[in-house]
Amino acid sequence: MSLLKKLFFLSPSPEACFQLAFEAETKNSNYGKAAKLYEKAAKKGLAKAQFYCGYMYIKGRGVKRDYEKAFSLVREAALQNHPQAQYLLAQMYYSGEGIEKNTALGDEWIAKYKEHNLPEGRLILSFHNF
Repeated sequence: MSLLKKLFFLSPSPEACFQLAFEAETKNSNYGKAAKLYEKAAKKGLAKAQFYCGYMYIKGRGVKRDYEKAFSLVREAALQNHPQAQYLLAQMYYSGEGIEKNTALGDEWIAKYKEHNLPEGRLILSFHNF
């Protein structure tokens, strides 16, 4: 049993759930398991888990595609100052996926994202095609 799994069974912290979800998604392509674990960590308020879980709902990876649920999760992460969630939330406002299209709110979230001084190109390549 891996150290990660031992930690999870000893203390199912949001971070342990997130790490197991990330492993299930990236190493094993087990999207159903990943989505469940991301959601478990997201419900406990872990911003990066909210972001990843929301992204899985956008893509329909391991869960049924649900833009409204994705918006809710991504928004929660963005409100916690998660930069990628802020960027993705802006894109959702621009496109109108899961919410009413609102370019003014999209601009506000892009401005918050830019406060982190992260390059947009890196983010776009990291999260495939939205």
